Amino acid sequence: MFLLSLDEIERVKRAHRIRSVTGLAEVTGLTRKTWSTALRDRRPTPQVLEALARLGARPDRVLIADEAAISMSA
Repeated sequence: MFLLSLDEIERVKRAHRIRSVTGLAEVTGLTRKTWSTALRDRRPTPQVLEALARLGARPDRVLIADEAAISMSA
């Protein structure tokens, strides 16, 4: 399982001088609730991934492996 990288999201926010979930919502057109859920659960959804791509998130860093899920399945 893959999770959203909070480090990469913070990098993108800094690059665009976005300080809050409200700022993300304004810039991307997604709702505050969508961003709040994405940041809380870290589950990648197509709309969040597309918004991050438009903001310049690095494709090789936007997702990270969930080590807990990997170790449980082994």
